[in-house]
Amino acid sequence: MPITKNSSSFRPGQEISLKINDLAFGGKGVGRVDGIACFVPGVIDGEEVRVRIRRVKSRLLEADLLEVLQPSPHRVEAPCPVFLKCGGCGYQHIDYAHQLAIKGNQLRQALKRLGGLAEPPVSEVIPSPEQFAYRNRITVHVKEGEAGFFAEGSHRVVSVDRCLIASDDVNAGLKDLTESRPLDGDYLIGEKKRFGGFRQVNNSVAEILSATVTEAVRSGFGSAETGELLVDAYCGAGYFAHQLQAFFNRVIGIERSLGSVAMARRQAAGNEHYLEGAVEEKLHQALAEGSPAGTTLILDPPSEGLAESVTEAIMDRPPARIVYVSCDPATLARDAKRLSGHYQLQRVTPLDMFPQTAEIESVSVFELPA
Repeated sequence: MPITKNSSSFRPGQEISLKINDLAFGGKGVGRVDGIACFVPGVIDGEEVRVRIRRVKSRLLEADLLEVLQPSPHRVEAPCPVFLKCGGCGYQHIDYAHQLAIKGNQLRQALKRLGGLAEPPVSEVIPSPEQFAYRNRITVHVKEGEAGFFAEGSHRVVSVDRCLIASDDVNAGLKDLTESRPLDGDYLIGEKKRFGGFRQVNNSVAEILSATVTEAVRSGFGSAETGELLVDAYCGAGYFAHQLQAFFNRVIGIERSLGSVAMARRQAAGNEHYLEGAVEEKLHQALAEGSPAGTTLILDPPSEGLAESVTEAIMDRPPARIVYVSCDPATLARDAKRLSGHYQLQRVTPLDMFPQTAEIESVSVFELPA
């Protein structure tokens, strides 16, 4: 019987060869050597590679790529000169079709392993119309005169003259910033067109996301023309609520940011009402404004997902349908498992909001069983 080593058998600087079996969420490849998982950036599932160990942890290794011994047919030349130096894009070396396949599989595996779903109802990933030059804003860091992005896992600035996933308008702003010799600090550079409140970074996919959420909400009406109550939790400046208010008798938005709530109220129709405060504190009140059978709940939480108190408020007065917009498969899977006591997950639609990166956006529909 072979003896499995532990990570103490390895040392930083040691060179090893291994086969990459999978890509973890976040973009690093995973291979195993003597039973120990080794994480490597810049690789693709199925490749055989030679790496140098950078860090030894109690149960895993982190390594840097030295050489691709057997490349994947999906490998392409990364066009960015700071690829793998800047911490932004982890997938530029992978053809776009395979990027989508990777993301879809990662979402399914999260729902299986963390969500306890044997057959997650995940559809094919909706691609972005633009694979590069899609970002309408970036955050640039300036340190000791160098303007750029942080290297992965550090606050070291990698100097960048042009970001390939940012729009031309944003890159013009980056050029202006660099030439102005800015003071050290963080700078948000966005497209010149002004938008109210939060908006997604990819304009084209944001439109697809809006249509996907609208379809998910309206498909719960059955033969009815309108719904009774829409509760839009984490509503920001009312992006979804404003678009959907015509389909409901009443709309209630919940948002922590006072500025966003003020903006939402200025643009609100007569049937829209906005509550300023944490969703954990306001959701129970909002759900009580309508009958459970006539209520639809939109959830668009930050990456950490739903607090347990939010799940508890939902369980106390469960709305007929939940449309959950997620940017993190792990927290979506955790929350799906929590909701499974009352709800069935009907479908999950992934959208590629962030091409060339490991990020995954999705829209999930939960319904009470008939």
